[in-house]
Amino acid sequence: MSVNIFEALESTQWKNLSLELKTQVMNQVLKYFVSPLKKISDVTYQQFELDGVKCGSFECSIDGERFVLVPGNQAAILGWGSGTQGIARNLWDQTPTQENEAYRKIKSSYGLKTAEDWEIFVNESTSPLRKRNVAPMLVQKRAQPVGTTYIGDLDIITGEFSGRLEDFSPIKQSLLSYFKQVQTFEESLQFVPPQEIFEKNKFYALLSEKNEKYAVYRHETCHLNQLQKKMDDQLFDLLTEDQWEYAISGATRKLFRWGGELEEDDSYYGKQTRQKIGQANMFGLYFASDLSYWELTDSMYLKSEKSEKIGHPLFDHLPLASYYRSRKNLAKEELMDPCDFRFRKAIVIQYG
Repeated sequence: MSVNIFEALESTQWKNLSLELKTQVMNQVLKYFVSPLKKISDVTYQQFELDGVKCGSFECSIDGERFVLVPGNQAAILGWGSGTQGIARNLWDQTPTQENEAYRKIKSSYGLKTAEDWEIFVNESTSPLRKRNVAPMLVQKRAQPVGTTYIGDLDIITGEFSGRLEDFSPIKQSLLSYFKQVQTFEESLQFVPPQEIFEKNKFYALLSEKNEKYAVYRHETCHLNQLQKKMDDQLFDLLTEDQWEYAISGATRKLFRWGGELEEDDSYYGKQTRQKIGQANMFGLYFASDLSYWELTDSMYLKSEKSEKIGHPLFDHLPLASYYRSRKNLAKEELMDPCDFRFRKAIVIQYG
């Protein structure tokens, strides 16, 4: 049975297709929209769910990096204009445990005392409400540090590297020099590996969430224009703000992809909230779960935030909102540090 690939990839159609037809569509996507020069492997069908929103779709590896097929939506409602709707009063009507300069500056501008103050602040911290036609896409499962090219993984227990040895050999000694040789059992218990290791124009290494391996990247300094050109040369796209907001939210009308819970304490419910914030969304994509980096779009608009938490539930979590727009604007030729900025590759599936 033949199927029109563009009709089938509309979200309302996609969810009603049989697995057989979905498999047929995925095969067509990989055949006609991914360059034959790229290696495709490990194609699997997965069921994803977050806060009651579900989607069954395909994952695959493209040149060793994991991508997910995201169905399109011809009438996606994006942006936010509903203030603190869905957020309990106790989550914004609090005094922070500590203040930083960013909070003091915003409090001076907005007051942040009444419900109306917070409504205005939230709306002005998010992109405007709008309807958009968002094409289906293959989207990188996790954002990648900017200016980097993934070369493999380094096991910190065994010291073994798996990946492109020709790229790892020139940086091996420099990278391993960051690890002090453990002399005693007591030292091994106290050893805490660095979260990230960076030498400009050489390498960047990021510790995995399970703290067993480093993802190792080759690094080359770049700004947004250079990154866009590199993506064009590699036949990838950088997500637009519309595409990014759809990829994180699925166009659900919730401020936060995981729901309205914002307290991450040591209680049972706080631990459950922390787990939900850190898990993949309804498309199987991972987004920031803390304030450790900005994520790029193809414009000056940045998503997420590089900042410090101040102990205020709404203020600390607002940068993780699906429609958040950072107040930091990125200049086209501003050099970006991989410790601060990440980007997400995509292949947009559309005519032409």
